[in-house]
Amino acid sequence: MNSRERVRKILNFEEADRPAIDLGATRMTGTVAWTYEALKRALGIDEGQTRVFDLFQMLAEVEEPVLDALGCDFAMVPADTMNYGLTRNGWKEFTFWGDQTFHVPAGFHPQSTEDGSLLVGEGPEWTEAVARMPEGGRYFDALHVANLTDTFEVPHMDEKQWALPGPLDADFLERERVKIKALYESTSRALVVTPPFSLPGGYGGLYQWGMKMALDPVHCEQYMLAQCEANASRARQYLSAVGKYVDVLVLSGADYGTQDREVFRPSLFGDIIAPAWKLVCDAVHEFPDVKVWIHSCGSIPDLIGYIADAGVDCLNPVQWGAAGMDRHWMKETYGDRLVFWGGGINTQNTFPFGTEADVRREAQECLEIFAPGGGCVVNPIHNIQADVPIENIVALYETARAYRY
Repeated sequence: MNSRERVRKILNFEEADRPAIDLGATRMTGTVAWTYEALKRALGIDEGQTRVFDLFQMLAEVEEPVLDALGCDFAMVPADTMNYGLTRNGWKEFTFWGDQTFHVPAGFHPQSTEDGSLLVGEGPEWTEAVARMPEGGRYFDALHVANLTDTFEVPHMDEKQWALPGPLDADFLERERVKIKALYESTSRALVVTPPFSLPGGYGGLYQWGMKMALDPVHCEQYMLAQCEANASRARQYLSAVGKYVDVLVLSGADYGTQDREVFRPSLFGDIIAPAWKLVCDAVHEFPDVKVWIHSCGSIPDLIGYIADAGVDCLNPVQWGAAGMDRHWMKETYGDRLVFWGGGINTQNTFPFGTEADVRREAQECLEIFAPGGGCVVNPIHNIQADVPIENIVALYETARAYRY
């Protein structure tokens, strides 16, 4: 069975020859460029080039030989727009600290400072820096981020300020159709795309929106419904053009949990956010082969039921090391409604600090919990960071490929 066939069984809660495997199909399931270079060397792959498509996280595009070597079943549909106002209109070499050279978007023009830092702004001709990578760093840190203790004022946006998204441009839809169709025909992997619509999370920041929902629930409900009605319309437009080619839509990357609890009262999510999200999910499900995928780090045990009720199909990253995120409970309670995409290894402890044997043992344990009955996509909990030993990465993916039901 090929990857696309395997994925469609797994995402429909059927067992295949093995679980589905992902690396790099989304911005939350990839690997930083430094680790990717080392992984390629370990796999004996010396062809191609390391392209950094997400400069904020310094994520590399995962190339076909690497996907083949690790047994990956998904391919990311490349977006035309990137971080910091850059577009996919060519690549160039750029050398970071330690003489490490990657390919970056052609419009990437950072400024160097006296202390060796790199500064970037919005767009190729930026004037104000919005992010900084210190010398020896591996990510760009956002600048001018307000301290949460200074932002407890609850925002309010009148209805005339809501800026509802309008219909998608016909030329854009045709470009997307041509691009995605070509990728579909060039691979047997399942395609994952981040489309021009989403499952919105309010305005003014996640913490501020939580306070706003508690203080003004009717306003927040109306806002969420209006936004999601507009996004549902976009979903139907978009999928009418590309729905026959894609398997998974990435519709939210917000984090609704901290290490030990949800960010705000879970009932607010259930009363206000989930019913609005369902409008978009229902529109997507008019195209029955397409699945809705969301990401939320942290402890969210009291949100998972609402997420499933909203019509979400795939939950990532399955941070089972956070409070209340018991693996057996999640699988037993929601394993027939939600695909657990991630959770293959504890990335806060075992992955960076354990031995290869530790990784194989824990990965096998996770597979034995999540894989039976389908609904399991193997991936670490979030992106692979620069401190993860390469032998541990190889061990995780070898264990996943070897698993049999």
